[in-house]
Amino acid sequence: MRITATIVRLALLGGTSLLATSIASAQDQASAGSRPGAADVTASAPVAEPEIVVTGTQIQGAQINDVLPVTVIDEQSIENSGASSGDEMFRAIPQAGTVAFNEQNATTQNNVRGDVGSINLRDLGTGNTLLLINGRRMNLHPGFQTELLVPVVSPDTNEIAPGSVRRIEVLRDGASALYGADAVAGVVNTVLRGGMKGGFIEGDYRMSDGTSLYSYTLTGGYGFDFGGGRGNLTVYGSYFHENGLPVTGRDYARDDNRLPLVEGTDFEGEASFNNRNTFGPFGQFDIQAPSNRTPIADDDFYLQPSTFAGCRLQFGGGICARNGTTPVADVRYNTIFGNSLISKKDRYNAMALLSYELTDNIEAYFEGSYYRSESVRNFDPSAILSAVPVGISRNAYYNPFGPITRNGQPNPQRLPGTTIAADGADLIMERYRFVDVGNRIIDVEKESYRLVAGLRGNFGAWDFDTGFVYSEADTVDLERNRVSLTAMQRQINLTTPDAYNPFNGGCLDDPGLGDCTPNPAASIEPFRIDVFRKGGTSLALADFKISRDDLFTLPGGNIGIAAGVEWRRETFYDDRDPRLDGTITFTDSVTGVFNGSDVAGTSESPDTDGVRNVYSAFTELFVPLVSPEMDIPLVEAFNVQLAGRIERFADISATAKVPRIAASWTTIPGVTLRGAWSQGFRAPNLVQVNDDGTTRSNTRDDFVVCQAQVEKGIIDSLAACPGAGVISFRSGARNLRPEDSESINLGIVLEPGFLPGLTVTADYWRVKQTGLVGTFGDDNAIALDLLRRLAGSTNPNVIREAPTADDIALFAGTGLAPAGRIERVIDPYVNLDSRVSKGWDFGLVYRVPDFGAGDFRIRLNAARLDSFVQSAGSDGQEIVDAIAAGTLPLDVTVGGLGELLEVDGRPKWRASGSINWEKGPVSVGLFGSYVGKFYDTSVVRDILIVSDDPNANFFPVDDVFTMNASVAYTINNDTALDGTRLRFAINNLFDTDPPLADETYGFYSDLHSARGRQFAIEIRKKF
Repeated sequence: MRITATIVRLALLGGTSLLATSIASAQDQASAGSRPGAADVTASAPVAEPEIVVTGTQIQGAQINDVLPVTVIDEQSIENSGASSGDEMFRAIPQAGTVAFNEQNATTQNNVRGDVGSINLRDLGTGNTLLLINGRRMNLHPGFQTELLVPVVSPDTNEIAPGSVRRIEVLRDGASALYGADAVAGVVNTVLRGGMKGGFIEGDYRMSDGTSLYSYTLTGGYGFDFGGGRGNLTVYGSYFHENGLPVTGRDYARDDNRLPLVEGTDFEGEASFNNRNTFGPFGQFDIQAPSNRTPIADDDFYLQPSTFAGCRLQFGGGICARNGTTPVADVRYNTIFGNSLISKKDRYNAMALLSYELTDNIEAYFEGSYYRSESVRNFDPSAILSAVPVGISRNAYYNPFGPITRNGQPNPQRLPGTTIAADGADLIMERYRFVDVGNRIIDVEKESYRLVAGLRGNFGAWDFDTGFVYSEADTVDLERNRVSLTAMQRQINLTTPDAYNPFNGGCLDDPGLGDCTPNPAASIEPFRIDVFRKGGTSLALADFKISRDDLFTLPGGNIGIAAGVEWRRETFYDDRDPRLDGTITFTDSVTGVFNGSDVAGTSESPDTDGVRNVYSAFTELFVPLVSPEMDIPLVEAFNVQLAGRIERFADISATAKVPRIAASWTTIPGVTLRGAWSQGFRAPNLVQVNDDGTTRSNTRDDFVVCQAQVEKGIIDSLAACPGAGVISFRSGARNLRPEDSESINLGIVLEPGFLPGLTVTADYWRVKQTGLVGTFGDDNAIALDLLRRLAGSTNPNVIREAPTADDIALFAGTGLAPAGRIERVIDPYVNLDSRVSKGWDFGLVYRVPDFGAGDFRIRLNAARLDSFVQSAGSDGQEIVDAIAAGTLPLDVTVGGLGELLEVDGRPKWRASGSINWEKGPVSVGLFGSYVGKFYDTSVVRDILIVSDDPNANFFPVDDVFTMNASVAYTINNDTALDGTRLRFAINNLFDTDPPLADETYGFYSDLHSARGRQFAIEIRKKF
C-alpha cells in the first residue's frame, strides 16, 4: 500500500507539480533567452539587466552549454512555489536538503534564532553550499549552532526577498576550483532584478485556513535609464508582516504528550511520544539527612497532587511527597504550553542597483542592499540544569524540613511526623521549572547591509571584471523572563515570608498545564532577568577577473580562458551576556559548588571572535575539441572545461589546491553525455577555530559505573543504566585543516528533435568528504573510557573525581579499577570522520509548441539520494570493533555512523514540478512538492521486529505531497487599471499536515511546514 501511494503521488507530481525548474545548461546570459531549455524570464520581467556570468564558468561568452548541471529557477517558478520568504523560496529546490536554521529550532540561546533560514545542498552539511548574489559571495549570518555536535554557519536565505529575484542558478556539483571554499555541495547564485524600466507596486495578503495566522507583503520597485541610455538606476523595497501562531493552532503541536496521535498504529503506547518534562512546578529534591528520618523513607522525593498514588508525606494544599528522583508521567510538565509555533515577525528589504557606461568599453556598477528583521516568540519557562542543582538552606522560610522553632516560635512551615534534627536539614533542588516566572519571550532583531562597487568591460578581446564587496550583519537575541541562579537562590533562602516558595506545586487537575499556585510577583521580580546574545559578521572582498572566449581557434571552435585573483576578509564576534560568558558566575551558597553560568538552564558560553584573511587565484580553460562542422560520426561535439584554484587561509596557515575537469559529448543532435571530476574543500569556520572553550550539560550514561553495577547484579544490563548530567568541554583549535572532498558527476541531456521544446536530464553524483571537523562526542568518550578500563588503562579525556569509599566498595571484585563521578569530558573539535554520499538528479522542461490553445510549460525536478555513509575515525572504529568482537555489549552504540540514508531526515526522494498555462490576460498554475519518508531514531519499537531494513524498528515519518494552485488575470486597456494584475492562489491546496515526528512541535521543521492551507490574494500594478 505504501509503495502504491508513493507511485501515485510521484505520478501526480510529474503531471502537475512544483518548482518551475528550468534544467538549463550553463551558458552566458546573452544567450539565455534564445536557446531552447534556457532560463525563461517572465513577460513582466524587464528586458535589460547587467551581464552576470552564468554559474559554473567565469569565461564570459563561452558556449559551455551542456557541460554543467545547472538548474535555473525563474520568476514564474518562484511565484509557483508560493514563497513569501527566502527560506521558503530555497526550500522549494529538491536538492536543497534540510534547513537547520529555522524558527522552530529555537530551543536554547545557543541555537540560531529569529527570522532566519539556511541552505544545505545534498545534505552534505550546513556550510558546504556557497551562496552568491549577482556572482559574488554572501556574508554569513552572525549566529551559529551545533550540528552533529560542532558549530556550523550559513548565510541567511531570508535576506533575499523573493520579489527582488530575477532568477536563481543552482550548480549541482562541487565547484571549489571556480569559487573557492564552501562550494563542496554546489553553488547557488541569486540574480537580482536590475536594469528595470518603469516600476511596479504589489500587495499580497495571506491567511491560514482554520487558524488566526495571517501575513501580508507590500512591495515596490522602480527603474529608469539616464545619461542618454548609458546608465540605469533600479530601486526596490518590501515590507513583510506575519502575526504569529500559538501552539494551540495545531493539534500535533499543542502538547508534549502525543500518545493520542499514535493510537491505532504500531507505535501505540510508545513512551517516547510522551515528551512531558520531568522538570516542572512540582519539584524534585534531595534531603541532606538520613533517609529514615521521614515517612518518605528516601532522601530523594518529588511533589505531586495528593490524589495521585504513592504519597508518603502530606505537604498540605493538596500536595504530597513521593519517594524517588524521577517524577512519573502524570506529574510531568507540558513544556510547550503557552509557546509560539510560528513567530510574530516583521521583515524589511531595500535594494538599489546602478550601472553607468563610462566609455564604450568600460561600465561602472554599484549594488546596495539593506535588510532588517524583527521576530518575537514565546518559549517554555526556565528550568534548572540537572548538572547544576541548587541548594536550599535549612533556614529557608519555606523549607518543610527547617528548624523546629524560628525566632523562638514554632516554625509553621516545618512538617510534622519527621525525625529531622531540631535545627533542620538542607535540601538540594534537583528538578524544578519556574513556571510562575512566565514563558520566556525571545526577541531577535537583525540588521545587515551589503555594498558592491566595481568596473567591468573589455580591453580589446579581453573582458574584465573587478569589484569590491563589503557587508555587515548584526543580531541581538534578547530573552526575557530568565532566572538568575544567584538571585533565585538568595530569594529561596530568605528567612521571611517574602521568600520564593518552590514547594507549592502547580495545577492539581493537570500538573502539565501552567502553575495554579504561583508565587507573588514581589518574590519573583528579584531574580527575573533578561539575557542577551549579540553577534556580528563582516565580509570584505576584492577581486579581479579577466576572460576571453576566443584565445585561439581549434578545429572544434574557440578556446576560452579565464583567470583571476581574490582577497577576502571575514570576521565574526559572539558576545554573550555577562551571566553567560563567565563574568557573573554562580557559587552555590549551600554546597559551595561553582558554576560558570548564572543563568538557570543554560551552560557557560564564553565570548568568541575571529578574523580570517584569504588569498586565492584561479584559472579556467574551455576547450572545444570537436564541432558539428568536423563531421565525425557519433561525435557531434566534444567540449572540455579545465579549472584549478589555490586558496591560502592565513589564520590557520593552510593552503588548499584543487583541480576540476568537466566534459560534454554530443553523440548525435539532441543526445549529450556530460561528466565532471573535481576536488574541493571547506575551511573550518571561524567558530570552530576560535572557540576558547564551551561547556554543555547533557544527560549521559556512565558506562564505567554501570558496568560495575552489572557485575554486582544491581542492574541487568547497560541498557538499564540511569542517565546523569555530564559537563562536556568543547574547544576549537588553530591546527584544524580544511575538509577535503572529491566529486564525480555523470549525466545525460536529451533534446529530441521530434518533440521541440522538450529537455530531459539525468545526472548521477558522488561526493567523498574526508577530515570532517567534528567532536568525538561525550557519550562515545565515556564508552571508550570503559573499553580502555577493561584493558587496564583509561581515556584521558574523561576526567573523574577521586573515587569515594562507596565507589571503591562498588568496584570491588568487578575487575575494574574504582572510578569516581565524571567531572567533565574534554571533547575538542578535530578533523575526524569521512563520508561518502551519492544520488541522482532528474529534470524535465517542456514548452509545448503553440497549437492555438495558449502557452503551456511543464517542469519537473527530482532528487534521489541513494546512499549517505559516514565512517568512523580511529577512536570511533575502536569502539565499533569492540562491539563487533563482544568486548563491549550491544547496549553501547556509536551514533551518527554507517548508512544514514532516511535517518532523521535525508529522504530518498524529493521532487517538485509545475504546469503553467497562459493565454491572453489569463494564466493558471499548478505546483506540487514531494518529500519522501524517513525514520525518526528517537522512537524505537517496544517489541523489536526482525527485518532486512535496519530502520524497521524506528518510527517512520511519512512522505508528504502538497500542491499549490493559482489563477491570475492581467488588465490590458486604456484606463488607469492598465497593467494591473490580480492573482488568487491556494498554497497547500489539500491542507496537508506535516507528518508526525518526535520533535519539539510534533513535526520535522527542517523539512516540513506548519502553515497548512493558505489563501493568498495579490494585486500588482505596473507603470
